[in-house]
Amino acid sequence: MSVPQRDDQIRTPIFNAMPAAVLILATAILASAAITALSPEAGRWILASSLVISGPAGTALPAQPLGHVAPLLLHVFIHFGLLHLVMNLAVLIGAGRAVGLALGGGIRGTAGFLVFFFMCAAAGAALEVLLPHDGIVQMGGASTGVSGLIAAAGWVRGGYRGMLGLALPWIGFNILIALTGMVLPIPISWAGHIGGTVAGALLFPLALATFGEGQGRDGGDGGRFSA
Repeated sequence: MSVPQRDDQIRTPIFNAMPAAVLILATAILASAAITALSPEAGRWILASSLVISGPAGTALPAQPLGHVAPLLLHVFIHFGLLHLVMNLAVLIGAGRAVGLALGGGIRGTAGFLVFFFMCAAAGAALEVLLPHDGIVQMGGASTGVSGLIAAAGWVRGGYRGMLGLALPWIGFNILIALTGMVLPIPISWAGHIGGTVAGALLFPLALATFGEGQGRDGGDGGRFSA
């Protein structure tokens, strides 16, 4: 069912108001994919430097060029196949636009967006590392940070209730993946998604209060943007 809109409510094309932080992240992710495709040697270095690697306690993990801490942030730049890349970019653009507009397009808002995104990514990666594993597990992809954006977009669109409306179904879906994985292993980091989502739900009101320049700075029901 369509809802009539006044002239001043008609949405402009999504890329006409794309926050700088979203463009920066999307460009960096695409650049990483392009370098990996065009230069296998450089791609192998990027992969080795960015993969989050974890395993059973006491297991000797493979050496990484930048150590085992840097990948907690860098993993967002590597993806395993075109579908993985496109799916994460689609949510980054959709949810990220709403979050970026709420924080504002200036330097402060852009910095706040990036800090928030990488904190969610690190939280998701940390939860993946902390969970017990039967063998060595490798994780990559922007979905940890993107999961935080899903919760944040809910805050922007409808405050606490809006956040729950987006975050809970996503968490529930990943719990289902976890349960299914007990019978049929699925190469999806459900823990990374849940960790990123929970971090987004907890951290976005603080990010909005600290860095917000745009409308909806209070994070309440009054600040609504369409993703």
